[in-house]
Amino acid sequence: MRNKITAMFFIFSILLFWSAVFCQAAETEKQSTPCEGLETAIIVDTDYHKMWMCHENKIIKEFRVSIGKGGVDKRKQGDKKTPLGEYTLGTPRHSDKFGIFIPIGYPTWEQILNGFSGSDVGIHGPHPLFKWLGQIITWIDWTEGCIAVGTDDDIYEIAQWVIEQNVSRIVIR
Repeated sequence: MRNKITAMFFIFSILLFWSAVFCQAAETEKQSTPCEGLETAIIVDTDYHKMWMCHENKIIKEFRVSIGKGGVDKRKQGDKKTPLGEYTLGTPRHSDKFGIFIPIGYPTWEQILNGFSGSDVGIHGPHPLFKWLGQIITWIDWTEGCIAVGTDDDIYEIAQWVIEQNVSRIVIR
């Protein structure tokens, strides 16, 4: 019986190892050129919970992010989903709830004409009650539809870059 358990554990370990290798290879392949053809913008990959600051088609910095607890493809106010698509970025502003908030131009006029609704979607840092968790907060999707980074330092860095580079576009995939 003990030998069977050891053998099963060994087989499970091998399968787990190879699935991690294949998943990492697929993630690396998909993420190798997230900025290509986009000049200066913020890019978010909701599948991999990654966000990149892109300048002249090159990655400047990568962040792990949380998205809406309802998933993606926002259509209406209160659905707790993060929108997909290309949007304008507003000027970073102070937020009592998150320190800094960078507005995302959701919904677009076309989306409004198609019945989409919602407001106050943006990029922000952690809620004050959970700052002590640091990057761990990005391991779960907890926002009401926004994109959240793990620390105040992260959102300050992003906001400063958006202002300095006059970044006006975000692509959420």
